[in-house]
Amino acid sequence: MNTNNMPVFLKISDDIAEKIKNKQFAGGSRLPAERALAEAYKVSRMTLRQAISVLVNQGKLIRKPGSGTYVSDQPTEISENLKGITSFTQIMQSQGKTAKSKFIVFRRHQPTLAEASNLEIGRDEDVITIERVRFGDDEPIAFEIATVPVGLVGNITKSEMSGGLYEYLEERGFQFGKVVQEFSAVIANETVCQRLGLTTGQAALFLRQTSYLTNGKPFEFVSTYYAGDRYRVYLERQ
Repeated sequence: MNTNNMPVFLKISDDIAEKIKNKQFAGGSRLPAERALAEAYKVSRMTLRQAISVLVNQGKLIRKPGSGTYVSDQPTEISENLKGITSFTQIMQSQGKTAKSKFIVFRRHQPTLAEASNLEIGRDEDVITIERVRFGDDEPIAFEIATVPVGLVGNITKSEMSGGLYEYLEERGFQFGKVVQEFSAVIANETVCQRLGLTTGQAALFLRQTSYLTNGKPFEFVSTYYAGDRYRVYLERQ
């Protein structure tokens, strides 16, 4: 990346973020005073505050009035490569972590208009919706709302879903085709903050996804909120 034209405060925030990542500023520790940092970077305190604000908004730093600015207890970042279709379980396994799920909702119902449209089914065809928090080891990574057509998965149980939908379908001979994903940055609402342990106003990565079998039939419609400081997506092109 060419940083020549990057604003000074962003260069500083990137440098501090790198020091946090490399444990030069350890999780839970107090950041050096504004005056000291401004002198170290040879900038005004106003510019330094802009840099700090960027990291506060990213959840990497926490301001404590009357006490100072502290480094968040930074979780390990999880990366996903958008090359092919992989499940959350597979992503965790590829990075040496154990995927876990905490089910919040598991219900059978008639689909909403959006669910029926994305799954290409009628409004009178039942679906199963699962709301769950996805963990990497014991750390909450994502809050997921997934809807699947009963006509495809049958009377799948909560315990069967706990092993992962992709694994469940693979065991029954289904083959996966394309996936359509739409990413956007959002401010986590109260529910998402509660599920993922985020602070009010913290950023989250929102993913809306429809997954297809090789025969072109949609088998899953998902809305997922990822903790913005714990999940990273990168795209590989050939």
